Amino acid sequence: MASNPGDKIDSLTPASSVASSPEVAAQNRQPKSEAPTTPPRLGIELSELFTENVVATIWRVAVRELAKQNPPTHYPEYITTSGPEATYYTLREAAFWTCGFFPGSMYALLERSMKYPQSLPLPSVFRPTFQAQLIKLCRDWVIPIRAMATRTDTHDMSFIIQPALRMDWELTGNTESLKNVITAAESLASRYDERVGAIRSWDQAVNKRYSFTDMEEDFLVIIDSMCNLDLLYYAGHQTGNQKLIDIATQHAHTVLKTIVRKDWSTYHLLNFSARTGAIKNQLTNQGYRDWSTWSRGQAWAILGFTQTYSWTRDPVFLDAAIQVSKYFIGRLETSEVESQRYVPLWDFDAPLETKPPRDSSAGMIAVNGFLLLHQILVSEHRSEEAKGFLDVAVRIIGETVELALSRDRAEFEVPGDVEGKGKEPVVRDGERGRHWDGILMHATANNNEDAIKRYWDHGLVYADYYFLEAGNKLLRMGLV
Repeated sequence: MASNPGDKIDSLTPASSVASSPEVAAQNRQPKSEAPTTPPRLGIELSELFTENVVATIWRVAVRELAKQNPPTHYPEYITTSGPEATYYTLREAAFWTCGFFPGSMYALLERSMKYPQSLPLPSVFRPTFQAQLIKLCRDWVIPIRAMATRTDTHDMSFIIQPALRMDWELTGNTESLKNVITAAESLASRYDERVGAIRSWDQAVNKRYSFTDMEEDFLVIIDSMCNLDLLYYAGHQTGNQKLIDIATQHAHTVLKTIVRKDWSTYHLLNFSARTGAIKNQLTNQGYRDWSTWSRGQAWAILGFTQTYSWTRDPVFLDAAIQVSKYFIGRLETSEVESQRYVPLWDFDAPLETKPPRDSSAGMIAVNGFLLLHQILVSEHRSEEAKGFLDVAVRIIGETVELALSRDRAEFEVPGDVEGKGKEPVVRDGERGRHWDGILMHATANNNEDAIKRYWDHGLVYADYYFLEAGNKLLRMGLV
């Protein structure tokens, strides 16, 4: 199924000295003679990606929290449906792995404002100064993120750094942000170990069932790690540092050989011997059982292997991306849930009699992978196959909107006179029972019965980020 992890894979050398995003690279490779794919009809399921609601929702939280502390020390993570903080974000310390997603959501809106203003609904009274105001908000929120670039205690560097700082570089040309991205990649590469052929994901894993705390004996790798490789490829091509590229490719081969099962489902957590690289344990940390398929883990695999192929052009990774995608789609199609079956269960194997929660974040991550895979396949004259992944992406978006879109339709308050022109926009809180700090509901962070902390059926900051990013991918691809 996978190549020998020791095999050297030649990486793709970009045509220019400045590397582009995978979807742009795929677009540039598309044969000019092939008719473009027919864009999907902009029905209600896709129009919800581009409403005033999504802009106002992000703006409201950004302004409110900065008013409390600027620069921020804590970042949005999840939204509960009950308890004293219900319907408002629970914030986590800046060092937590999700810290990059909320500023990333703001930069997703900035990209729309700068490149696709027709897709950023906004009262006209605010337009003259909105972009400058948004840039300032974005940069206030990333001040603590910049300091994260030197961290060597986490593998989540792409999640932390790229959503905001890579976009700051690409949209505004801020060279400080590019330096942060490159430094973060070097920090991530420091966690690579040749004995395992992988980057260490976690330094320890502790729950009610197991405890791995000895880094001299245990080497922990999770499927999520596939989505941190994009940072290494990007920085490697930006700087000509082949070592970063080779580490990313070797890690991807190791994951393919050890974490992806023969049926193309995935384990969540692998524990290797830190001394020999031999597999010690194949486990889950957030899924239902060790043998089951945690849906968000499968989604990370879809996006990660697709990104890896975009950079390497190694057909092994394209095949992996297609096969893990087909597994995900097959589990959606055969699901026995009563409605919106294309919004994944938290774990595909969780028994229905236990009324397992959904995970809208898993669906949104998979959508991003499917859209990129669609574009790659179109560029390689495989348009019919490409259309299948686009159709599934649109259906997941549609059913997620039906099931999980917040009832709180956030809107900007429009001043009644011309004196309001150029003022900073204001968003009122939603009515009691409808206010919701995020865009989507029904996401699940961790529902494993042995977890130290279980939280499910919430809003999650990365569900919203990937919802917005899906819209931006469709815009970049010219599909909406």
